[in-house]
Amino acid sequence: MVARIRGLGAKKLSYAGRVTLINAVLNTLQNYWAQMFIIPKSIINNIMAICRNYLWDGSSEYHRVPMVAWDKVTLPKKEDRLWIKWVSDVYIKEQDWHCYTPPTDATWVWKNIFKVKDKLKTGYANGSWTVSPKGYSIRSGYDWLSPGLVPLDWPAIVWSNWNIPKHSMTTWLRMHEVEHLFTSCVYATKVQSCLTKWYGGGFPTVTGLIATQKDSIQWKVRVAMFNAFTYSIWYQRNNARVNDVLMRPELVAARIEEDVKRRVKVKYGNVADQPDCGWLQNMGVN
Repeated sequence: MVARIRGLGAKKLSYAGRVTLINAVLNTLQNYWAQMFIIPKSIINNIMAICRNYLWDGSSEYHRVPMVAWDKVTLPKKEDRLWIKWVSDVYIKEQDWHCYTPPTDATWVWKNIFKVKDKLKTGYANGSWTVSPKGYSIRSGYDWLSPGLVPLDWPAIVWSNWNIPKHSMTTWLRMHEVEHLFTSCVYATKVQSCLTKWYGGGFPTVTGLIATQKDSIQWKVRVAMFNAFTYSIWYQRNNARVNDVLMRPELVAARIEEDVKRRVKVKYGNVADQPDCGWLQNMGVN
């Protein structure tokens, strides 16, 4: 436990971060060993001391009196909202929260919490979040703070769960003004030509994918191929620039084909209607 506290740079964490580390890491270590051994009481006391000292001082040793007794710290949250009580006693005290401003010597974290409060307070009336009838949520707060954003028409192509994640990230980059690399490159055109022979149709384009149905199996397969192609061209470009090596277009196309086949098998499994089965078998996906 002491090694984890020292090795994670954990002293810099806030109180909330320390509580999370105690619950997610330190207590997990104790629970693991407790499944195999009866831990002596002295060791239990040492474990409690390590967690208590880390919470209040960020290290395994602490020589001052803790701000709150450990028996209260370990209560369920519904029994004692420790963080709220601590904030009220140390910072807010008797002040009105809506009119409160942090002191100049407050911590960076507390000052930023106040900035968030100041941005969101106009969304409340009589203590209720007026933006959503279900009350505050991270999504409703984000939407309220981000008005006037223009929806994009290509996210379904980029973030389809039929894509391999690293392929999606490269396609996202492609959508931000690097399209010329894929449409004006002779090498990319040759790879597309090889894929078209396997696929048996015109190579998917952004415009074409946007305009077609987004919930069909064939659309998802075309999207997976489009993303795999984008990643492969990007990879080959970087490999050529850094290592002065470029794979033959037909070999790149073969790799893309195998990536798409494996992905389709993972996502589609054995459930398929007859038309899609025939279409996939024609592409070599059994």
